[in-house]
Amino acid sequence: MSCSDRLIGVDDPAAWRAALEGVPHSFYASWDCCHAAALNTGLPTQLYVGERDGVRVVCPLSVRQHRGAIDWVTPTGFSGFAANGTWPGFAEHWAAFAKAQGVVCGYIAQHPNFGDGALAGQAAGEETLFFLDLRQGLAGVLAQAETARRKDWQRWQDRGGQFVTDRDTLAAFLLAQYSPFMRRMGAGKAAQWCDEALQALLQSPAVGLMGTADAQGQVLAVILYGWTAWGAEGMLQAALPEGRDHTVALMLGGVRDLSARGIPWFNLGGGVRSGDSVAAAKRRWRPREASFRRLKQTYDPARYAALCAEAGVAADATEGYFPAYYATGSTP
Repeated sequence: MSCSDRLIGVDDPAAWRAALEGVPHSFYASWDCCHAAALNTGLPTQLYVGERDGVRVVCPLSVRQHRGAIDWVTPTGFSGFAANGTWPGFAEHWAAFAKAQGVVCGYIAQHPNFGDGALAGQAAGEETLFFLDLRQGLAGVLAQAETARRKDWQRWQDRGGQFVTDRDTLAAFLLAQYSPFMRRMGAGKAAQWCDEALQALLQSPAVGLMGTADAQGQVLAVILYGWTAWGAEGMLQAALPEGRDHTVALMLGGVRDLSARGIPWFNLGGGVRSGDSVAAAKRRWRPREASFRRLKQTYDPARYAALCAEAGVAADATEGYFPAYYATGSTP
């Protein structure tokens, strides 16, 4: 029984891409996305690759340190473990590998459409994501949605709304308006992408942009999404204040583009908090709902407990930030 483990850095895109070949995975696991995430956070970022008897398991990771203790975290979005087959006992193998690397713990946001519980081990919690089925195209999404959504779409068309697809125009709009939009939305700095990271995302051939304009042709809003053959991820958007009522049209423009590319589903993400107004708005599309698993894994329990004791927090806490020993303001 042959078995190997390795870590590929974002400085080796060819090896990263080769490791993902034949493994169903999210755009969040792609080199394009993880490279941009590394530029955004400044954290060393790697792809774990484990192989045994033709089965390959991958998982993107960013590396953090606190008082000399290493922990792993999902670089951005929802990726986690993905595999091209079944590996019995992988969760134990993974924990042993991580400990051998000197890693104390890890936080992994497991995409619900990839991997399985046998790969990841027990989850510490779950959150809901919303997925649109694109296999019947724009017409199918509209037929599934609530009547109010179809009326919003008709009103946008009646007002002379237009789609904008010129990439240079949309990229310029996004770079100029993303930060002001996020500030108006009350997003903290940690939740935003910096210009360098945005520029990197925009270089990816697997990133799409869709914009909307008013009857006079002024661009008012743009959405950015990334895809693989297995599905698409809605990642970010920006809008002028007068473009807030373009959200439905933006979404449908992305649906039209992705379905034409043969992408089977579109992940709309979840709410900011469980059951909030953001989640309620996404439910009006009547999407498929699935839970992503928040994996809070401890590989070196003794070191983890010691770090928590130093920080004055309970090592067995299951809620709140993980690792618990990161005090406010001390996270990388």
